[in-house]
Formats: sequence, C-alpha cells, structure tokens
Amino acid sequence: MVASFVCLAPFLLFPGRRIVLAFTLATGVGTPGLQRRIDALERAAVRGDAFEESEKAFLRDLYRTLATGAALSGMLRQSGLLMDHYLDGTGDDFRLDPGIVRDNEKVRARMRAIRRTHDCDEPFKARSAVFHMPDRSQRDSVYGLYDGWLEVEGRPSEGKRCELRWRATIPWRWPSYAALRKKYGDPHAETFPIPNLKSVVLGQRHALFIDNGLGEHLVTLGLAQTFTAYAEWVEHE
Repeated sequence: MVASFVCLAPFLLFPGRRIVLAFTLATGVGTPGLQRRIDALERAAVRGDAFEESEKAFLRDLYRTLATGAALSGMLRQSGLLMDHYLDGTGDDFRLDPGIVRDNEKVRARMRAIRRTHDCDEPFKARSAVFHMPDRSQRDSVYGLYDGWLEVEGRPSEGKRCELRWRATIPWRWPSYAALRKKYGDPHAETFPIPNLKSVVLGQRHALFIDNGLGEHLVTLGLAQTFTAYAEWVEHE
C-alpha cells in the first residue's frame, strides 16, 4: 500500500499534463522545447494577440506546476502558496507567515530606520515609504515579495520595554509588459530563471527563463487575479 502511494504521489501532485512539465522543470530535460513555447507566448502577449484556449490551458498548467514545486521545495513554500492564491483568482487578502518579511535583512534595515526616529516613551504609529522588499537574505522573499511598505504601532509595556506591532503590506501585482517597456524600453527586461538539476550542475544558461510580464498577463487572460498579501508580528525591545 505504501509503495503504491509513493508511486502514485507524483501523479496526484501533478495531474494530467503537469507531470511532464514537472519532470522538465525539475531535471532540465526538455527545457529547450519548453523555452521556445514560452518565448512564443511572451511575444504574442507583447503584441496583444488573442490566446487560444489550448494556450491558456498550457499557461494554467505551467504556473500551477511552478506553484506546487515551489511549495514542496520547503525553501520557497510561501512563494508557491502565493502563486496558487493568485491563480485561484479570488482577489482575497492573503496572510503570510511573518518570517518571509521579518527575517529579511532589507526589511530589518527599514525597521531599524523607523525605530531611530521614534522612541517609545508614549504610543506612536509610523509607516515607511514603499520599497522593493525581496532580498537574498530570505530566499523565499526573492520569489514571493514585491514592492510594499511597513507600518508599526509602538507603546510602552511592562518593565519599561517597548511593544512593537508590525504589519507589512505587499500588493501582489506583477509588472505589465507596458509598464516594463515604459520603465526599461524593453518589455522583456525583467526575466527570472527557474533553476533545475541540469542548471545547477552545468550553469544557469540551462535554466528556464520566464518574463515577469507573462505572469501579469495571466490577469488579462482571466487566469489569475491580483490581491494583497500581508504579515503581522509583535516584537519587544
């Protein structure tokens, strides 16, 4: 029974055509063909071409497979859950595990900057400017976070300590091809690599590359919906 479940597990996690995508994304075998198909869809999205139902189905399978793979990896668990929520299309707010923000050195630097300008002799509220939150110090944040801001409510607590209630707000909204063209002069300027076993061994050129703009185009195609992600946590100083 256990052996049967182990054999069936990949097909349950990646149903239908997703099992083939999962194999390519994990191993790198078949990446050139998959890359050509993605590149063609990216060019079509930039041109504003209508997508056939088969092309929409392929994109749905591709991004669901990426989401499941990320969630199973452990290191990118929240990125995978965020992608799944994006594809669910509800638009509902999504509560993050605070570690993806709280343990991020770029965010910690902003937190320290806020504290330098606000003491805790009496209650206070403060908010940061909008900033780009991803940082390599927290691997999940590199794929899971975008521009967002911090808010904090501070107040004296017992023992002359300061209680700080933090909230990070991150609109989960990918950049459109139009916005990327305006910003960089090239709609394909923001492309991210999807590593695989082959790329780890032989170099990043063997990774799969996908435009950020294609992720945003899912909304245009009715395959996803933007939403707001947030995290809340309490610290004492």
